[in-house]
Amino acid sequence: MNYIVLDLEWNQAAYKSVEEEDLPFEIIEIGAVKMDQNTNILGEFQRLIRPQVYPFLVRRTKQLTGWKDKDLDEKGIYFEDACAEFLKWCGNDCTFLVWGGSDLTQLERNMAYFDIKIPWKYPLKYLDVQKLYALQEGEGKVRRSLDVVAERYELESDRPFHHAVDDAWYTAQIFKRIDRKKYEDYYSIDYYNIPKNHFEEKTFSFPTYTKYVSRQFNLKEEALNYRGAREFRCRVCGRRLKKLVPWFSDGRTYMALGECPSHGLMKGHIRLKIAERFQGYFVVRTVRSCTEEDADAIRAKKEGVQQKRKDRRRRTSQKKREAREAENAKKNILQRETKTKDTAKKGTKKGENV
Repeated sequence: MNYIVLDLEWNQAAYKSVEEEDLPFEIIEIGAVKMDQNTNILGEFQRLIRPQVYPFLVRRTKQLTGWKDKDLDEKGIYFEDACAEFLKWCGNDCTFLVWGGSDLTQLERNMAYFDIKIPWKYPLKYLDVQKLYALQEGEGKVRRSLDVVAERYELESDRPFHHAVDDAWYTAQIFKRIDRKKYEDYYSIDYYNIPKNHFEEKTFSFPTYTKYVSRQFNLKEEALNYRGAREFRCRVCGRRLKKLVPWFSDGRTYMALGECPSHGLMKGHIRLKIAERFQGYFVVRTVRSCTEEDADAIRAKKEGVQQKRKDRRRRTSQKKREAREAENAKKNILQRETKTKDTAKKGTKKGENV
């Protein structure tokens, strides 16, 4: 098994009105570095690609990459040919490494658009070196840019940033400085291909949490109400947890708090995601061990959500009451005006009779 460190550069539409819905970004360069299991560099791959959908580079792409339209016209080949060469160069047994998760998605989008068969199936596991670096440095969900981390690790080189093969080289150098025994188990899962049915659904185990990926649903409500999505089990032994705080939504995600008699407190998160390849939705549920402090934070958030709902109901009731009062006042005014007009008419008729 080899590591393939992948990096891409892409172009986009100059205006939103001319953007292709299925291809918001068109790849203009594929760069990669191949390493063996001991992170020794075995080779590099680089191809410039002649764009077919967005034939002229936008200003931002030119400024970022330094490439010009002339470069792609003279040195570029068509994406179908470049992709075929790249897949052959990768070989059959490899693990992808990327800086951030977007490169693999963009590669798959371009392959689908140009009707190229995607050789890997669900689940595709890969290593996000940006995430591994954050874990190693204790930075949590903070994500640093490649040039910042390269400077921190004092990776001195005359190779420019924002050229695909050079960025892949920097990513490979950073990966060499990651404690693989400690952090390589924190792989990422590609969501371009998701489970097709109930039998393909899977729960992935990581050192500190589990992650479940559901099949696709046509409607949001179907996905969120799916029984499998709302299961709440211990990440260690798989036992059903005693729910201390049932699933509730804070407007963005669903969360819950449970307890395993053997392994203690657990917190759960459910995120609704849009299926990338087909129209629909799927659910990603994570379960982590948590502290009493984390548990208190979830309880406080639940109380906050409940209070907001109460306040919203109270405001709605107040608005309805005010609307009713305004309507009644309007009716009373109309009734008084009508009564006054009727009295005036009667007085006029009485005067005419006299």
